[in-house]
Amino acid sequence: MKVELTPDAAQWVEAELDAGRFPTAEDAVRYAVNHAKISRLRAEIEAAEAEGGSFTPDEVRSFVFDHLDHVVSPSGH
Repeated sequence: MKVELTPDAAQWVEAELDAGRFPTAEDAVRYAVNHAKISRLRAEIEAAEAEGGSFTPDEVRSFVFDHLDHVVSPSGH
């Protein structure tokens, strides 16, 4: 799949590469996508808590592990 980044996104990728935070543009984009997925997962947990839910650490851990397949790419990155 080829993706065209917005100018702002491309600038972020270039800045991350220039800073040495990622070895490739693909790694930087993969990180950003995974971060967005993790943020969404965190928001889902927070929304459930706001609706009156109360979770034990084991319940949160179980929820997160059940959803990790949506966060980690098949190649393990």
